[in-house]
Amino acid sequence: MEQQTNNRGFGFYLKTAILIFLAGFIVLVLSGNYTWFSKTTPVMVINDMDDQFKVKPQVSSSFFNDGRSGRNPVEHTVSRNGSAYPLDKPDFDKADSLIGANPLDITTTSTREYVLSRGKNRFEAFCTPCHNYDGQGNGSVVARGFQNPPNLRDEVTKAKSDAHLYHIISAGQNIMNGYGDKIQSNDRWAIVAYVREMQKLGVKP
Repeated sequence: MEQQTNNRGFGFYLKTAILIFLAGFIVLVLSGNYTWFSKTTPVMVINDMDDQFKVKPQVSSSFFNDGRSGRNPVEHTVSRNGSAYPLDKPDFDKADSLIGANPLDITTTSTREYVLSRGKNRFEAFCTPCHNYDGQGNGSVVARGFQNPPNLRDEVTKAKSDAHLYHIISAGQNIMNGYGDKIQSNDRWAIVAYVREMQKLGVKP
């Protein structure tokens, strides 16, 4: 009986090895898994803006002389389509006379639903880290050691006028910064309306 010979030469095994390597490399790249680690910037044919000059939150910057990455707005400027809030943080006694009542109409069902929905959206976007979703002042920052903010559903806050609440949102109070330059005026009034709605639920233990 004649013994069968192996006709597969070096070229066959080389091609097989290359195909296996390429298949494994493609799987690793597509799956996002890497088998090596390096602190050096990789060579990127298309970087997709992964490596760019930018300012990261809570990180200092060497671009400015004071080392701060977050910059204050230029004095006497307002955001596009915005307006300057006329009162300073301590001017609570002027709020009622200068600000007045909530101008948003919530007397009809359609407008009421829209205003409260918008107020809820803005409240959850800007206020919940401190006041929490229920408005009772036990937000996520409190769990990290920050001071409890006032309970928006207690009798003390209920007694404040709409203008007073609008002023606090706009200019701030105590350690709270103002949001007059971050939230449009109508949205601040919508937040006031939503807070009033939450107050109907009372304080929950």
